[in-house]
Amino acid sequence: MNGLEIIKLLALSLLSVFLYSVYVKGFKRLSQTERTLGLDSHKKKNGTITMGGIIFLVLPLFFVPYSKTTTMILFATLGFGILGVVDDLLIVILKKNDGLPAVVKILVEILIAGVLFFFYLKDNNSTTLELFQFKIDIKWFFGLVILWLMLASSNAWNLMDGVDGLCAGCSLVFGIGLMLIAYKEQKVDILYMLIALHITLFVFWCFNLPKAFLFMGDVGALGLGAFYAITSIYLNSLTAFVLMAGLFIFETLSVILQVFYFKKTKGKRLFKMAPFHHHLEASGFKELQIDLIFYIIQIVLVILTICLL
Repeated sequence: MNGLEIIKLLALSLLSVFLYSVYVKGFKRLSQTERTLGLDSHKKKNGTITMGGIIFLVLPLFFVPYSKTTTMILFATLGFGILGVVDDLLIVILKKNDGLPAVVKILVEILIAGVLFFFYLKDNNSTTLELFQFKIDIKWFFGLVILWLMLASSNAWNLMDGVDGLCAGCSLVFGIGLMLIAYKEQKVDILYMLIALHITLFVFWCFNLPKAFLFMGDVGALGLGAFYAITSIYLNSLTAFVLMAGLFIFETLSVILQVFYFKKTKGKRLFKMAPFHHHLEASGFKELQIDLIFYIIQIVLVILTICLL
């Protein structure tokens, strides 16, 4: 990394701080509406500014090196981010935490994944599925892997975004893991892109720690989930993604198990509330305590993954 690139990253850092400060002061109408059935402690968060994810998704676009790979990764990220913008705006305008219908979301996500896979094949990228010791060239079915991974990842990140600083903090640690992989694989364009995005994400995290000045919104959570999924695909690091995303997978499973148990027992709950971080909140844990527990686990997962691979 030469002197000019370092200066650009420093400029990105300062610009991020400036833009988030302006955003917090100037966009108070973009306020969050908490769920009616949510925790009582979250009711006081009504009115917190949302859609902060716009900055950490858009600002790095002016600082990343563009290649075929980074262009496609950012296309998918922005596609899911724009979907999140529409979702967030509906919540802000209608004052209900409902957003877009699930069917509409899935159809748009399928379209984005389809376009991405078309160019993925056009650029002669590998269609070999590598997961742990399992390797098989699945050719056209690799498109389904991309679709499933992006949908699962974006929704997992969205579920994790329920406590101040939780999703952003875990994402920063996750991103460091991907940076180490990109450095090891000598994917300089991806590495620089990761650094640029995580500088702006770090600044957001500082504004998002308890008590949060602003939320990332669906634009941030959906965009980040898609970003990490497709970046892992281009780094040929699906195994690393699964291992490092263990917390996000667990959070998703906690919701699935809660719904399944509720239906099977006709009204009983496995957890006090799902996802699991809300169960901890309902059990008396403070938001900062939950953050620290999850951060430590995420750090351990990243370290173990890097050591194993």
